[in-house]
This record gives sequence, C-alpha cells and structure tokens, in this order.
Amino acid sequence: MTGLPRLAVLGLDVASAAAMISLVDGGLEVTAFAAGPVPPPAQAALAAYGCADRVVGVAAGTLRLATADPAAPPFTVHGARTDPPEDTDSDDPLGVFDAVVLTAHTERLLPAGPGSPRFGGVFDRRAGWAFHVTDPPELAGAQGRWIGEYLRGRYALPDPTAMDAAGGAASGRPRRGGAVRAALADLDRELRAGHARAAAAGYPLPRPPAPAPGVSRS
Repeated sequence: MTGLPRLAVLGLDVASAAAMISLVDGGLEVTAFAAGPVPPPAQAALAAYGCADRVVGVAAGTLRLATADPAAPPFTVHGARTDPPEDTDSDDPLGVFDAVVLTAHTERLLPAGPGSPRFGGVFDRRAGWAFHVTDPPELAGAQGRWIGEYLRGRYALPDPTAMDAAGGAASGRPRRGGAVRAALADLDRELRAGHARAAAAGYPLPRPPAPAPGVSRS
C-alpha cells in the first residue's frame, strides 16, 4: 500500500454516516456499503455533505467480507449491487480495501469473528485495520475522526501492552447521557496523548499489519 488507505464502511445508519463524514472530512477515500434501505436521516446527512455518491446499495443478506488472513488486510467486499439491480444470487467482489469500519450490525462479517477485544471500543485487537463505531452519532463522528487521525499518521497508538490493559473498557459502556460525555472525554484525552506520541516519532504513516507466514496479500 502506498499513500493513504482506502476504507469501506459496512452498514449504513445515522451513526456510521457520521463516522463516514468525519473520515471524508479527513481526506480519506471512503466507500459505504448499505445492506438495505438507508435511513432517511443518514441519507440526508450524507447528501448535505456531498458524499451520498460514495454509497453502494447491496441486497440484504448478500454483503460479505473476505480476507486471505483473518487477522490482516486487505479486505474484499462481496455482494449483489442493487443500483443498478443485479442478480441477488451473485457474490461478485465490489472492491478491495485497506481498512474497514463496522457497526454493531455488521461486526459479524469480520472473518476473525465478532466480540473481539477493542482498544477504546474502536481499534480491533484481533483483526488489524478493522475499526468499530457505535451510537450515538455524536460519538461515532468523534470515533471517525480518531480513526482518520490514526490513518493519516497524526495519531499514534500506545504500545500493545497498554492497549491490552485498556482492552474493551469502553466498548461495553452504555451510550446514553453522562456515559456518552465520559466516552467523548476519554477519547479526547487519548487523542491528545496519541498526537504527542506521533509528534515524537515524526508523524510516520501507519503500516497495515503483516499477514501470517505463508499468507499472500494478493
């Protein structure tokens, strides 16, 4: 991979639309795959920002994600497009991506399986360059900015031991009221710490994890 990565957002609701807008605002190339009708508020938000044309409609039940190595990119998105209509029995590849962003409704598509430990509830510790966003939209938008800062080299993750220790502490937190404000404050503190780590390292672009021995990236 050279330059900035290509991202796929799997599943489109109001929260993932907010994350997508943040990623596009960060200058990243993003395509969203909507398995079923896009909720009107999400559609309106994407249209207002001028990125509704980045959405690919996929027939319900056909969206699938494949990797040569379950723990590493690239990710190939499969499914039957609905615009233009195609054979819903098809399983054609719809694109190859360096990273994926998932919602609670699409995390099951990860070849590594759902329920993985996640740093900050966002960075998947089992599948490299797989990211998760959650409701409400205010939080998902901030999570999208966090992902974008990382992929553009402006934020650096802590060392693996620290991430394992932090683990999924935020991922199971209820997302309402004061808990959302606390989650946003936690994210902001970690962003500041990660900005300092990136600055100390000279802002290198992150590299995707290497596949397991004997696994090809082709």
